[in-house]
Formats: sequence, C-alpha cells, structure tokens
Amino acid sequence: MLLLYLTFVMIVIHALGVSLSFSKRTFPKFIGNLIAVYEMIFYFMIIFSTIIYKNKIILVISYIYLIIHLIGGIAYLKGYLSKLYSAERLKYYGFYELIEMLYLISILFEI
Repeated sequence: MLLLYLTFVMIVIHALGVSLSFSKRTFPKFIGNLIAVYEMIFYFMIIFSTIIYKNKIILVISYIYLIIHLIGGIAYLKGYLSKLYSAERLKYYGFYELIEMLYLISILFEI
C-alpha cells in the first residue's frame, strides 16, 4: 500500500514537471533538491519491491531509471545540470518526464 501512495506522488511530481518543462520553467531549486532525493529513494524502493519482479520489462526499466536518477540526482544536487538548461532543452526534458510518467502509471497496474 505504501508503494501505491509513493508511486502516486511520483506521478503528480512528473505531471507538474511535464507542465513546467513545456512552459520552459523548472521547479525552484529547493523543491528540486527534495524531488531529486525523493526520486532516488523511490527507485531504490521499487527495485527492492517484489511487485515489479512479475514483469521483466518493468524490472529492466526500473533498473535503468534507478541508474538515471542516481547519476542525475547527484548531478542536480551538485548544480551541474543547471549549467545545461535552456528553454529548448527543457522542452525535450518535458518529453522525457512524460515518458517516465507513463512508466510510473504502468507500475500502478502492477501493484
């Protein structure tokens, strides 16, 4: 049940992230830091959950997202990613966030 709640929170975060990215904006840095840490913890919890092991595709994608969020989360917290942001890149990042949100919705069907 906890995983269901945590996944729903992730979907909301990504829906907001998609909306912000398509409007060429980002979360404020403090909120972004909290989200980065939350996402890293979330993907560790997903990997250690037995629920996703039923579906091998979801499992592989989960490991990929764990690696992305560990590397990306640390880079974000250290301020490296802010040097790469531009209005055009945020639009593309919005598509990435949208794909991740669809993956998160697919996890709800596994729970």
